[in-house]
Amino acid sequence: MIGARMRRLRIARGLTQRELAAPRYSNAYVSTIEAERRKPSQRALEHFAARLGVDVEELATGRSPQLEARMELQLQEARIALSGGRTDEAEQTLRAVVRGAKRNGLKIIEASAEEARGLLLERTGEPERALECYQRSEELLRDEPPTARVDAVDGKARCFTSLGDVRYAIFILETLRDEIEREGLQDPNALARIHAGLVYSYLDAGLYTKAAESTAELELMAPKVTEALRVAQLHLHVAQVYLLKGRTKDALASLQRSEDAYRQANLRTETGYAHLARGYVLSRGGKLNQARGQLEHALSIFEETSDEKDLVRTLNELARVERKQGGSARARELLERSIGLMGESDVPILAWAYRELGLVLFEEDPGAAEKNLRLAIEVYERSEQSVDVTVTYGLLGDLLGAGGDSDAGCEAYRTGILALASRL
Repeated sequence: MIGARMRRLRIARGLTQRELAAPRYSNAYVSTIEAERRKPSQRALEHFAARLGVDVEELATGRSPQLEARMELQLQEARIALSGGRTDEAEQTLRAVVRGAKRNGLKIIEASAEEARGLLLERTGEPERALECYQRSEELLRDEPPTARVDAVDGKARCFTSLGDVRYAIFILETLRDEIEREGLQDPNALARIHAGLVYSYLDAGLYTKAAESTAELELMAPKVTEALRVAQLHLHVAQVYLLKGRTKDALASLQRSEDAYRQANLRTETGYAHLARGYVLSRGGKLNQARGQLEHALSIFEETSDEKDLVRTLNELARVERKQGGSARARELLERSIGLMGESDVPILAWAYRELGLVLFEEDPGAAEKNLRLAIEVYERSEQSVDVTVTYGLLGDLLGAGGDSDAGCEAYRTGILALASRL
């Protein structure tokens, strides 16, 4: 309360009510305020704050005007610590920010800290707990404009994708995009974040036309995006669609811009994203030696920063390059490590690892290859990845046919085609 706060500050400074009031107000006026029987006018508040040597905001709310700025700085330091792999330091700082923000009623700061905690838990392989943080962040921002919720909703979408529900991830992103557009909020930074998330989700769901549409939106927004992190995310996701269109040179140029922006923001883990994506592009373009260099760099970054979520993606892609170059032993080692790290926590990527391991074992151990391909199919079916189900059944058909069981091979082809047809 203002009165109690004013009395406490007055006594701490050794002032009487008359001294605080002079020369403009009476001691009786001060007395009624301190007794909480009257609220001071803005002009009186400014007078008392000057006499007490505090900012008007501090007298009115009890919060130092520097508090919010200090907590924003703590948040940025926590994000840099997280990006550098110092997860314990980041977690400790974020918990302190959450407590301080809650105590001082700073809901936006508290929401940002919860969102950062969600990212930390994602990277350490705990998507269920990360989802809880993102939901708390979204709830704290329920009275804010929808543009304020983009990071929380995008985090939720990533968690649902990791847990095998990419369709729901797309639904919540599209719902927020539609809400922002309905309210006519032209915020290129927020819209770019949503479309970047949609590109990621559309690609995972095999919705390539929709991914291309979101990419076109991102390209239109690019000149208007001002936040370094948003610029980096924009170019990272645009590169993925350039790759699908066969525009390898454009994809690599976008990835370079993404890496530059992440470096500008002093984010170590995020630069690993750009190396991973560049390795993926080069690998698909047949430049395996160059791809290996980028992927090894990404691997070292994610190991250094303890980013398990992106480490397993890198292990899978590097294993593919090893297989293509005849290094089946290392490919198998990389994939077994990836599967061991994931358990059941990241369904689509786990299926990718099983399928790749099946390909590695295709000739040397057909029985183990079949087992891994069937595991991949089971996981892809759980996450409704119909295109990948069909592709993997095709590989299983090739394996069974090569082993002399042509009937089983044909049945695998037929089942794969039916899986895709059911979604058309």
